[in-house]
Amino acid sequence: MPQLTIRDLYQLLSQAPRRRDLEQDGIRLVYDGAAVHLSTADHPDTVIARASTRGFVTGSWDVTAHSASLDTVKAWLRMLDDDGLVDVAPFWASPPVMLAVAAGGQVGTWPVVACPTAPADRRPQSPGRAPPSSRRLGDGPSHHC
Repeated sequence: MPQLTIRDLYQLLSQAPRRRDLEQDGIRLVYDGAAVHLSTADHPDTVIARASTRGFVTGSWDVTAHSASLDTVKAWLRMLDDDGLVDVAPFWASPPVMLAVAAGGQVGTWPVVACPTAPADRRPQSPGRAPPSSRRLGDGPSHHC
């Protein structure tokens, strides 16, 4: 999983437009091997913000998350040490694909609207709103998109 500082990820997510300002729900995060780029489902090719990653390099990925999920991710990040590192990646142990954010031995997961880099049989079929969940690292297998 690519790593960012908690502060950098929080600042990246804070640049996302409000849901009411979007034509369609969805905040897009794209990891290219060096940085995580933020755009919207409305304008996926217009990068709003980017955050450089540190540490591990993994394969690139692309997810579109519900904009409402970003508020819960940001609230979770505020509880952590700003200077610590956080791992971010999509996982698909079973449908639906989830955006996983891991720090301090905890993993927060949030459902995503789309993950074109996931295997076809694991991609989200329709947008749904499931509540965020948290689990401890090592609580079962996960697969990275």
